[in-house]
Amino acid sequence: MPTPRLAALTESWFQKHKRPLPWREGYEPYRVWVSEVMLQQTRMEVVLGYYERFLRRFPTVGDLARASLDDVTAAWSGLGYYRRARMLREGAIDVMERFGGVIPESVDDLMSIAGIGRYTAGAIASIAYGQRAPIVDGNIARIVARLFAIEAPLSSPALMRSAWAHAEELIASSKSPRDLNQGLMELGALVCTPRNPNCRVCPLRRGCAAFSAGRVDEFPRPKARVATREMHIPLYLVVDRDGRVLMRRESGQLMRGMFHLPHGDTTLLTGAPLRVGVAETLGTFRHTVTNRRITFEVFAVTRRLRTRGREYAWIDPKLLSAIPHPSYVRKALQLAGIGQ
Repeated sequence: MPTPRLAALTESWFQKHKRPLPWREGYEPYRVWVSEVMLQQTRMEVVLGYYERFLRRFPTVGDLARASLDDVTAAWSGLGYYRRARMLREGAIDVMERFGGVIPESVDDLMSIAGIGRYTAGAIASIAYGQRAPIVDGNIARIVARLFAIEAPLSSPALMRSAWAHAEELIASSKSPRDLNQGLMELGALVCTPRNPNCRVCPLRRGCAAFSAGRVDEFPRPKARVATREMHIPLYLVVDRDGRVLMRRESGQLMRGMFHLPHGDTTLLTGAPLRVGVAETLGTFRHTVTNRRITFEVFAVTRRLRTRGREYAWIDPKLLSAIPHPSYVRKALQLAGIGQ
């Protein structure tokens, strides 16, 4: 099927089947930017629970730029991949300082902003401004692999090169770059899914090489699996007379600046383990961080050795929402019956 026909079918399908997502109300550039960053490596249903709250707290790019890093990461707490929040704030500062608070339209200018790469630049340029900018995410790479029966594995450089080339051809043939790019992403999310794609309702099936060959489930080729790491981490719950909980600020790369409960021996977090005198086991829970499957064991500390260091702070659990923290901290406190 010719590329202009594929583009036209995608745009038409999107106009009929697009979901009423909040960032599609006016396509304001800042709101589009925030949505794209949140959606990286995070499921739509999770993002929808955070998006409006984040924007109520930081309604404009200027508000985000003026906010402290702690305020931004606190609002992001639970979404994971906290580097995204830090880079979004740094990008907002960049926009205020270099572009007078106006998010630029061109891909080149957008890519010059801290934290914005090729995909995010293309998404903002095409969705917010209607520019002919291609984008490739996991959904679009999967669609292209099936449309053209590309044998390269998922996420491989060969597949991504081919996907970007086809995306450029499609965007050049589109009438509405906004509808085309969103249509491809929507098809990947709702129809051309990783497993059990609903080819019967796909508007592109007659132009799909994998569908014609009866090999849809074979594309894209699977990538090499990253081994899952099983970990066990003890967490120590120390509560003072006022009901405040002892917490420690992380300085490592993975969750820098986040407040955690003091921990025992682990390679996940930096800093020396808390030296504990007497502790009572409260229970365990499971949690996943990237490729790590962690069993956290929570201990109530009844006697501890003196804690020193500026990285420690006493936190009122009622104020936890204002403190940057990973979601497993709240799980641990709930296990202990704190902050219910």
